[in-house]
Amino acid sequence: MASATDQVNLIIAVDEAKDRLSEVAERLRALGMKIEGELEALGTITGTIEKNKVELVSKVQGVSHVETSRDYQLAPPDADVQ
Repeated sequence: MASATDQVNLIIAVDEAKDRLSEVAERLRALGMKIEGELEALGTITGTIEKNKVELVSKVQGVSHVETSRDYQLAPPDADVQ
């Protein structure tokens, strides 16, 4: 099993067949993706998968775009950066 550092968070846009979002999610699960959210109104799926499988995700039927989610950290309110 991959460690947490070998995992990447993804945001996946589903093609025009948004009504098949759950089918695409099942295909992604079969690749080993842990689905964290299915946003039907937006036609997107979020989740984590091993870094070495990201290219495979883009080839899944129904996937139109794959983006790595970005993490950010706000400075505390009392920090000089504000």
